[in-house]
Amino acid sequence: MIETRAEAIAVETEFAARVDGIRARFVLKLADKIPRIDVALSRMTGDGSDAVDAVASAYRWFHDVSGIGSIIGFDATGRQARLCAAILINSFRAQRCVSPDELASLRSGFGTFRVVALNETHFTELDQRSAP
Repeated sequence: MIETRAEAIAVETEFAARVDGIRARFVLKLADKIPRIDVALSRMTGDGSDAVDAVASAYRWFHDVSGIGSIIGFDATGRQARLCAAILINSFRAQRCVSPDELASLRSGFGTFRVVALNETHFTELDQRSAP
């Protein structure tokens, strides 16, 4: 029984270490991607494939963050990403740029997302890297 308990503890410790690694990579990816999304916001309007590509890329990223964030313990970040994805879903599905109203909503939602992600991940560099 002692061996079984020791093995169980070892498995739990290894699992916790893996989750910590995933969480660390998630935070680093946020720090990298947030400034890119910030820049992409200005490309989401207008005609052409650049706007459609910017919308699609941002939608997919927010969708990914909303799924993984909640799973690995960043619930508020995941919820806020889901709200941003919801703003983009119609444009994404229609393969079009965002309207001025959608862009205003997305800018507001993205600003909130940035603050929530910073607070939840406690990653101060995230705020510095994504400041306008």
